[in-house]
Amino acid sequence: MRKIKISVLLILSIIMLFAISAAGYAKTPVSLQSALEIALRDAGLSEDQVCLGEIDGEDGKSVDIEFSRTDDRTEYEYEISAGSGKILEKSVEYRYKKNASRKKIGKTKARKIVSKAAGVSVKKIKKGTCKYKYKKNQGKYTIKFRHKNYKYKYVLMASDGKIIEYEYEYHKSK
Repeated sequence: MRKIKISVLLILSIIMLFAISAAGYAKTPVSLQSALEIALRDAGLSEDQVCLGEIDGEDGKSVDIEFSRTDDRTEYEYEISAGSGKILEKSVEYRYKKNASRKKIGKTKARKIVSKAAGVSVKKIKKGTCKYKYKKNQGKYTIKFRHKNYKYKYVLMASDGKIIEYEYEYHKSK
């Protein structure tokens, strides 16, 4: 009988030890409000400067947030890890008036503008793609490249080099 009591106490002690250890290592999921604060901080905005769109965290893995600035028509979309709070994906779209000019800044200058905006060397950007399209009285450059664990995409007005859209997406290393 005494051996049974000691065995039961030992087993309960081991179970409690594992439960306490597991609780200490569990990650606290990022709340919807925390994810919104992360996105706003990254965009350099406060809640009173934006019009909130959609906030979705139903899958439990990430929080998707959409908002736009109240003083212009800039739109932001974020995907934030629910476990770590890391920005997994970001997209920003700027709205500009259409320009019917066929004037182009050239691919070299477009890459330099993106290099400065992304903080990545022009050499690294040249490994990606740079395409020009003229559509609906607008000339645009679309530049795509990879750097570290991210895929980037920038869209610039061909006439003056203004960035009208950019996004990046996190990809885990294989």
